Amino acid sequence: MGGAELQTTFLARELARRGLRVAHIVYPVQNLQPLEQPAPTLVERSPWQRGHRRLGEIAETAAIWRAFREADADVYVVRGSGGHVPAAAGFCRASSRRFVFSTSSELDFDFKRPDRYRHVLRVYKACIPLADRLVVQTEAQRRLARESVRKPDPVVIPSFAEAPEAASVEGDHFLWANRLVPYKLPERYIELAAALPEARFKMVLGTTDETPDSLMDQVRHSAAEVPNLELLHACPRQELLEDMLRATALVTTSRVEGMPNTFLEAWGRGVPVLSLHVDPDDRIANHGLGSVAGGSMELFTEKAAELWRDPRLREEIGERARRFVLETHRPEAVSERWLELLEDLPR
Repeated sequence: MGGAELQTTFLARELARRGLRVAHIVYPVQNLQPLEQPAPTLVERSPWQRGHRRLGEIAETAAIWRAFREADADVYVVRGSGGHVPAAAGFCRASSRRFVFSTSSELDFDFKRPDRYRHVLRVYKACIPLADRLVVQTEAQRRLARESVRKPDPVVIPSFAEAPEAASVEGDHFLWANRLVPYKLPERYIELAAALPEARFKMVLGTTDETPDSLMDQVRHSAAEVPNLELLHACPRQELLEDMLRATALVTTSRVEGMPNTFLEAWGRGVPVLSLHVDPDDRIANHGLGSVAGGSMELFTEKAAELWRDPRLREEIGERARRFVLETHRPEAVSERWLELLEDLPR
């Protein structure tokens, strides 16, 4: 699952716990296990319809409308940018339902991004003002929203995160776990591993339809020349979280992010974050939750070496990070903010 999927899962579960009737629209689920009650009702929509087929856009819009009609909700919360937003906005407008758009990244306000079709971006941008509420994760996203779409006035609600168990062992590797797409800059992580041969590095590659074959080939070729780097394919989330507990730090090389779930999951487990570029609302710097290199590979390498050589530093940062998650991102507090927003929607 990606970050947007995880956050909507948290939201659906927590609102159901608070007594709301919640339908969660999902792709077909195989071997579905019974959900612990109270829980949302799952509404299965048809598989993704666009692909490369003729009239795929029309088929996908129809699939979304059928799922929305089956959910029969008073309010529809839609997460993240893409072609699903116009379909959702159109349904809500046609059926007089309330529409809440929730962002997942700064890229949701980049209307010239090269990895999206221009006509889709134009229609998507035009549909955002149709939302009754616009929910963002950070103050940085709020500024971008105000600059680019004007209305509705964005509301900042932190992302959900749990803090189930703190790391109890010394870190024995650095961990990079992300989608393999160009803006995540995976080659920078390989460079970091090569610069610190005394440390161990793991790289978990999540491939998607947006993963260029050339990038995969480049990563495999470069990683083969770095003996202290282990390449791993995407694994079940619980396995990844267990591996995270043993990490010296979670590492990100991405050029742009929203509020990464991996950051929150690492902090909740007492694991520092080492970031080459991104620091949402300066939380890493202001709260001492790890290190940010400002794009400098030299500083990036220096900070990684400090964490590897000083287990006590890792522990101190991890304690601060865990407190931060418990104070700001725990599900009970975040769901309260969502409940207030939903109750305040115009009738």
